[in-house]
Amino acid sequence: MVSEKLVYRNTKYIIIKNKSIISLILRSYADLDKKKILTVTVNKPRIILDIIDTCKLPQTSSYRKINSLIKSGLLIPNGEINKKYGKKVTKYVSLFENLEINIVKNEISVKAKFSEDACYSIFRMMREKIVTFQEQQNVSSSKNYQVVQTEVISIPSDSMIPFLLKEGIIKA
Repeated sequence: MVSEKLVYRNTKYIIIKNKSIISLILRSYADLDKKKILTVTVNKPRIILDIIDTCKLPQTSSYRKINSLIKSGLLIPNGEINKKYGKKVTKYVSLFENLEINIVKNEISVKAKFSEDACYSIFRMMREKIVTFQEQQNVSSSKNYQVVQTEVISIPSDSMIPFLLKEGIIKA
């Protein structure tokens, strides 16, 4: 079994036992800069410049680390704010609200509580992709059938997103 869903005091936790997901989590939280980034975005979605300022991190390496966290699915886009001249800037929120790492007889597991903001954002992104897909599809019809041409939306295999979908933590 890869994960178990638990409920404590009306709060949903899961136990993650998947080694590649645990490795991804441990590598990210072992990096002090990434840990700061994830910590400041737990309860408050922030834009990248706000994250960098709050964490007091160098800008160049911070962008690289933030992009790595976004790609891995540990930092989730959570809406946009309007800036000057009509420019929109994305806010980000940490996937996890709380993590507990357990090691018993060389077996590592992670008990995780997912951020509600992050889960809603992932669901909203999936819904928007579906709505966008339905609005932009090219349909050509013949006598008895329709052919629908679509674009493939790829999610990196080393991301948390496929794991969340596969385990039913977030339902499509």
